[in-house]
Amino acid sequence: MMLTTISLAVIGLFLVVTPVEMNNPEVGCYRSCRCLLYKVFCRNDHSTWDWSKDYCENLGGSLATIDQQSTHKAIKKIIKETEGVNERKCHNWGFWIGYYDPRDPKPSRHKAHPELFEWLQTDPPCVQFVKWAENQPNDQIEEDAGGQNCVQLWYKPKAKGDFDDEYCYEKKGFVCMFEEECPCANDSCE
Repeated sequence: MMLTTISLAVIGLFLVVTPVEMNNPEVGCYRSCRCLLYKVFCRNDHSTWDWSKDYCENLGGSLATIDQQSTHKAIKKIIKETEGVNERKCHNWGFWIGYYDPRDPKPSRHKAHPELFEWLQTDPPCVQFVKWAENQPNDQIEEDAGGQNCVQLWYKPKAKGDFDDEYCYEKKGFVCMFEEECPCANDSCE
């Protein structure tokens, strides 16, 4: 199985303050850093969305959360520039990420309500980055009346890694995300 790794550091500043009231003084703060490692895997005979999710979890991670445009661009760059990864035999037109519709049954469709998709990992809880490919999600039901409930980074000749809803049982490449110890310092701030 081909493996490509990309490391991205995500750095945040968290403040600890008293409840919001007028004239409340700041009582302290803590600088924290969070580093994420992304690993891109080629598809295999098992790599449905659920299998890929379990595989990433068994390695100690999760299917990737793409929290911002720079993360999205970095993952796309690795796929584009790593020999053999951006070929159909590796990805079958896409790479699973941790974005899906967990509702069962689906009372409404995604084409009209793309906000029904959600991230597996929501840390930080303000993750709202989404970059749908043109005319997506389209929620096709031709192959499965349940629709397309999982999301891939789509790689067809004119699709360059933007989001696409897909049938969860398709076998695709996938991107795992792992939290790592940061090389930056976790300390109090002054």
